[in-house]
This record gives sequence, C-alpha cells and structure tokens, in this order.
Amino acid sequence: MTRLEELTKCIKKLSADAVNTLLDAVKILLASESTAGIPDCPYCGSTEAIRYGHKCGKQRFLCKQCGRTFATTTHTIMSQSHFNGAVWQEVISDTVQGNAIDYSAKKLGISHRTVFDMRHKVLLALQELPETENILLDGVSELDETFVLESYKGKTLPETVGREARKHGAKAQKRKNVASPTNTCICTGIQRKGDAYAATANRAKPNAEELAGLFAGHIAQGTLVLCDGLKSYHSLSAVTGCTVKDCHEAAEEEKGFFNLNTVNGFYSFIKRRYDFYRGVATKYLNRYNALFAASYNNTDILAKQLCHALLNVGSTNHYHSSRDVKELKLLVV
Repeated sequence: MTRLEELTKCIKKLSADAVNTLLDAVKILLASESTAGIPDCPYCGSTEAIRYGHKCGKQRFLCKQCGRTFATTTHTIMSQSHFNGAVWQEVISDTVQGNAIDYSAKKLGISHRTVFDMRHKVLLALQELPETENILLDGVSELDETFVLESYKGKTLPETVGREARKHGAKAQKRKNVASPTNTCICTGIQRKGDAYAATANRAKPNAEELAGLFAGHIAQGTLVLCDGLKSYHSLSAVTGCTVKDCHEAAEEEKGFFNLNTVNGFYSFIKRRYDFYRGVATKYLNRYNALFAASYNNTDILAKQLCHALLNVGSTNHYHSSRDVKELKLLVV
C-alpha cells in the first residue's frame, strides 16, 4: 500500500468535522509552502508577494501591495552585480581584515579594478550604517590627532602640487597649528572599552570650529573627554555638554587614569593599516577612517555584521553604482 492510499484510507474513517479541520490545516500548509523563500517587499515591507518570473537568471517577485517587482538582491550591495553572495562575502571579509585589493583579485580570479569598485561600494555602505554613522562616545573617552601624508595614489601627480612623487615608506611629521601642504590630519576619538571614531578635516591641528563639525553628535552629554592639551578641544564642552580634561595638567599620581593610552593604541592601529596599504588616496581617506573605526577590536564580528546587513533584502538601500565610487563622499582638504 502506498503512502497516498494509506492516507486516503485513514481519511475515510474520520468524521465530517475532523475532515474539515484536516482540510483547513492542509490549506495553511500549502499556503506556507507557496510563499517559502519569498522575501518581504523592500519598498513597502509587505509580506504579500508572489513569484514573478526570472530576469538575468534571477528570480523576480511581485508585491501585491505596492505593485513593484524586486529580486532577492534588490536594495542589497549585490544589486546590478554579476557576482553572487559568496564572492561579495570574500570581498567584505578581505576589506575588514585589511587585505590588499590585489590579494582579493588574485584569490577570486577577477580584475583589480572590479575588486576596487566592490571594496569602495562596501566602504560607502559601511559609512551609512546606523552603527557607524551614529557612533556616540560616552563615559570616559580620549581624543587626539595623528597625521598621514597627502596621497594621490592611483593617479598621476598633478603639476599644481609643486613636488616630486614620493617613494613608499615616507612618514608624515606631526605639525603644530600651521597647515602642511603634504600632511593630512586624522582626528581620532575612542571610548574606553567602547566605540571608536575617526574623521579628517584639514592639514593642520584642528581648530574649535573643525572639532565641533567632526564631533558634534558623536559625544554624549556628561562624557569625560581626555585630551593632550590642544586648547581647541575645550570648545567641545559648549557644543556637546561634555567635560574636557587636559592630561598634561594631571598630577603625577593621577597619570594612571588621566592618560591617552587607549587613543594612542587606536591611531597606531590606523597607521599600521595605512602603511600596509602603502597609503590611501586622500580623497578616499574618510571612507577608510570609517572602516578603521568600525574594525578596531571588532574585526571578526564586523565581517559577519556587514555580510548580514549588506547581502540581505531590507528597506534600507545599500546599493551604490560605480559612479558613486568616483563621486560620492570624497574628501577635499
């Protein structure tokens, strides 16, 4: 006796009410199977979508609520891409781990330019994630600045720069308040046992206005901010409601607490990554600053978080075009 015949025999023994109950359960089961694997609409969030054919080898869906069609890659970083999720996972992982673009290109068997565009699409999406965009330093936080050399990596040095091209390995010299034609300043902040933040504003030590622009919205009210004595940091008290303490003014017995060891460790991490990349083009520096801040002490977790956020359909659009890579959120100092 087949399974179907056995089921039919059992059903014949049921009462009319039992048959009706069983029929309702079967209808629910069939409905759930028909919608299995169908994502929510990324445009309106509706769960009422149906399969709607294929395009370019990808399953399309039609939302019954808003009438728009979509695929499992809509609003993800993979939208308009010829590469599947496995390739993007490798690019995301290599980006977070600090591996070179040439390393990823050789491993995946694709061109340097393609991996470059994919990496910068990841960096642009990373800057827009709430966890990155809304970093808030709290408790006891340390602020300081570091310097890297201006870089035109990837393009011919313009004649207007007025200097010869440098060899790899040159180091930036720490400046005072005088702007340097060759240096770029990275302002860094980190909460002890918490988040980190990095951004670039200019070529010299930052003034009060620049610090307000960089840290407004990123320092919680009541935070104890430790700094190195640069007077412009004290202006943050009025802007953010924090308390600023100059570590140089601390008594000798207080130096165990009033120090900048944590932020020094953070910008040493930035320098190591920067040197490993053999510099970063200055116009892309803030994209990498976001990566440095997000990945500091968080490398393994960040890779998983990024894969989940950028490779799954959702209401937030993480797609960026190759034109965005060339034009969006470029740094000018």
